[in-house]
Amino acid sequence: MTMSLQESAVLDEVRAQTAKELGIDLGNIAEDTVLKELPGADSVRLLRVVAQIERVYDVEFEDEDIFDVRTPRQLAGLVLAQAGAEV
Repeated sequence: MTMSLQESAVLDEVRAQTAKELGIDLGNIAEDTVLKELPGADSVRLLRVVAQIERVYDVEFEDEDIFDVRTPRQLAGLVLAQAGAEV
C-alpha cells in the first residue's frame, strides 16, 4: 500500500461500516464498543463488516485473527498490521 494509514482514519471507517451494516447511529459505536453486543449484530452481519473492510483496504485477514476481534479498535489494528503500518 503506497499511502500511510492513520489509525484514527481506519477506526472511523470501521465504525462507519459497522453502523451502515447494522443500521444504527455512528454515535452508538465507540472505539471500545463490543461489536457483538451492538443492536442487530450477529455473526453474519459482523463478517460482512469485516469483508467490506478487507475490500476498502485491500487486505485479507486470517480466520483466527477475526475470531479474536471484539472491538472496532481491534479491527482497525488488524488493518494497520496487514498494511504494514504501525499501530
